[in-house]
This record gives sequence, C-alpha cells and structure tokens, in this order.
Amino acid sequence: MARTKDIVGEKMDLDQMITRISKNVGTTEEALRSRMETVLAENRNTWLDAGKSEDDCNLNALRISGRQIKSEGERLKRSGATLYEGMFVSVPRYKDWADLAYKKAAGTISQGNETVIETLIEEGNVILYEDNNDGTYTKKYNPSLAQKADFQSGMAETEISELPKHTYDAGNGIHFHLVWDKNNPKFPSGDDNWKYGKPRPLSEKDRTCMFLGRPQGSKDDMRVISMRFNGALAETQFPAFVAGTIPMRPARNADLAYGKAGVSVFNRDDTVQSSFSSAPDALIAGLDQIKTLENGLQDIEAYVGSLSDKERWDALAAAIVEVIHIDPRDNGGYIITTGDLDIMSTAGTVDIYVPAQQESLVDFSVGSTLMLVGSPYMSRDGEAKLAVTGWWCAESLVASAPETSDDGGWD
Repeated sequence: MARTKDIVGEKMDLDQMITRISKNVGTTEEALRSRMETVLAENRNTWLDAGKSEDDCNLNALRISGRQIKSEGERLKRSGATLYEGMFVSVPRYKDWADLAYKKAAGTISQGNETVIETLIEEGNVILYEDNNDGTYTKKYNPSLAQKADFQSGMAETEISELPKHTYDAGNGIHFHLVWDKNNPKFPSGDDNWKYGKPRPLSEKDRTCMFLGRPQGSKDDMRVISMRFNGALAETQFPAFVAGTIPMRPARNADLAYGKAGVSVFNRDDTVQSSFSSAPDALIAGLDQIKTLENGLQDIEAYVGSLSDKERWDALAAAIVEVIHIDPRDNGGYIITTGDLDIMSTAGTVDIYVPAQQESLVDFSVGSTLMLVGSPYMSRDGEAKLAVTGWWCAESLVASAPETSDDGGWD
C-alpha cells in the first residue's frame, strides 16, 4: 500500500530521524512509518487547523509514534504477554452475549405470563423488580442464591426504596437482572465464586478473530491461531491481510490466545510479509478452515446447502470478486460494493464496510479485483449472502497508474 505523500516525499533529515528513532524504540522503520500514517490520519486536520505546517505535522506524528511504540514495548515486558507476528485473515463483528441474553429474556417477560415469570425467578434465572408507582419497588428473587447457599428452587419478595443500577427495562414498570451463575457456588479451586447469584452485566462483548501467524522469533510455520478479545478490546476492528505484530496472552492450547487490555495493540510491519510463503490468495486456498468458492459468489447457495446446521454457525468462505462501486461514508471510511467476475453470474452484490481508521487501505479504484473472506448464509428471502470478515486487494487498478499488480504489494 502506498504511504501518504507527506512521508514519501519528505526531506532526508526526516528519513534519518525515522531510522534513528526506530532503532531507539526497538522496531522496524516500516512499523514506525505505518504508525505515523495512523497518527497523521487521526490528527492531521486538527493540527493544520491549529496553524501547523505539513512539516510540523510529520514531526509531531514521528515523535508521538515513537513514544507510543516505546510505551507499548515497556507494557509488553511487564505484562508477560507474547508478541505474535502474522496477519488477521478474518475479523468478524463482535458479539455482545449479555445483550442478546437480556433482550431474549425481556421478550419473554414482556409477554406478561405470570407462571412463566415466576418460574424464571424460582429457578434462579432472573431477579425481578416491579414498580409500585409510589417510589418503591418489589424485588422478587431466589433466596438460596441471595444467601450464597446451594441452589434450591424458590421465590421470596421484599420491598426496596430504590431501583438498583444497571437493570434491564422490560417495559410496563418491570426491570430485571439476569443471574450470572446459579450453578457453581465455588470455583474448581475451592474459592468462592463471586459470580454466584450476582447480576449479570448488561454487556459482555466478545470478538474471536482468525490470525495466521506465530510467536515472533519462532521458526514454526505460520499457522491459524484463534485470537479472542473481550470487553472494550472487542470493539477494536483489526485490519485483515495487513502484516504486523500484536502482543497476546497465550492459552495452554497453542492455537488460542487472549487479548490483554492496554497491551494488545496491533502494529503494522510490512517486513513480516517476508515470513509468508506466498500472497494471501494462495495462503487462504491452502487453509482447511476457509472454503474457496471456485466460481465466486454464485457458489454460496450450494456451499451453504452442503453444511449441517452446526457447521453453518462458524463456516468461512473466500471468493474473488470485482469492485463495482466505492462510496465514501459521511464519517470517514468507505462502502465498497463488489460482484462476481463472471458476467453471466446471477449472484447478488456484496458490500464491504471499511472503517475510517482503515480508509488508507483503499488505494484502488473501480474494476480492481479483491479476495473476500466471510461468513456465507442464505437470507430469509432466499438470497445468497456473504458477511465480509476480511478482504485483500489482489489486483489493483489506480487512475494514475493503469498497470495492474497481481500480488497486492506482497513479495
């Protein structure tokens, strides 16, 4: 991917500073330049509006980028995390499991079936709060859970003067908490389970991404690693098919790693590309975890039809498509509309939503060829769909350079 023109055309002393600072903070020049691009994309307009020159912006970006990378390196040393090198190949949308559970329970409670609601309380699934319309609430709960005793079915009531924080509004004056854990008073270690009988948080964000890589410094082949991110970290939309490094906490299973808040920051580093044996399209074709759709999007229906219900849940597929429209979004980023290369294909189009922080990756035009990775499914209307979780430009058409590249910048 082309760097911003401010960095490429800069005078020599900036290049020398980049070389020196990259050595001082223990990173590559490519990684430092990539971080500068990110800092510039986020702050250039603000700095220019404040009267800074382009040279000032570049120096600010260099200084801030160096300090960020140094700080991250220091946190990595203290954290005990492992630095992985490679690239994300699938970054699905995060799932908020608690929000889904609360909405499902609210749908049941809002129907007003007293028998069903009482059963939910007696069986320790919910704690209910009914508005008495006089400033008080009636709390209905399972007493064994409230007493931290072994679970027994039952229900008790008490009047409270204030609605607890972070309850879910089911409507009609009814609020509730889901119970976080009703089954395990103790952890396997024998310690008290602090979740037992307690209200479940309203939000539990989780994002599990597919990463093709290895611990940095390892001589192992690049392999698929599931990287799991929770809480606020799950909101991070990592770029797919961008080589770099990320600190993670390895699990006992070598194919699983967990993100760590304040530590797991992805740093682009193009030098990592040399660790891969081929370009992304060939790499994906060699993975058992992703089905290559030989005829593009028109193969989705047949592929989905061949899967069991369980297999459809986490199936991934890859297809080569053509860019037919690029539409800038109001708040930055793009919506890229793609379709099959086969002019006779009747498959529908697929949209890619590129966030503002990744808009610099869109350095190609309509007519370019992309590889998409995503979750295939059939809509309620019977239309084949692909929820894109990763994309890579396989053949770029650029207005200023009509020549095409068949490797997307990969060696």
